[in-house]
Amino acid sequence: MAVLTEDMKKLVNSGKCLVATASKDGQPNIGPKGSVTVIDDSTLAFGEMTGKQSYSNLQENPKIAVAVVDHEKFSGYRFVGTAQLETSGDLYDVFAQKFAEMKLPSPAAAVKVKIEAIYDLSAKSPGSKLS
Repeated sequence: MAVLTEDMKKLVNSGKCLVATASKDGQPNIGPKGSVTVIDDSTLAFGEMTGKQSYSNLQENPKIAVAVVDHEKFSGYRFVGTAQLETSGDLYDVFAQKFAEMKLPSPAAAVKVKIEAIYDLSAKSPGSKLS
């Protein structure tokens, strides 16, 4: 099981994440997601605001990668896992409230990501698997 370190959690919570998805036929998509947050030591989540390509891809193919980079330290991580879309319930309500406070539309879904592997994106060992 992949486990987040405190450094990883801090970097994720900085709001500088990119999320990569792919359609069932492998067409890639990547985009920034400012709402990515740590749920526990092996789970991330974010509110899917637009309900467009990333959402469509996740409906067809739940495999997902979340990358976060600290450009000043030349470090970062890629978290690979499986996404679960939640359109109601406690997690959805958390993101709906956050979005409402920012005067944004309600999210199309809350996306819960169970992390299966973690890769180092630092300049010293790019691409090496950490767990």
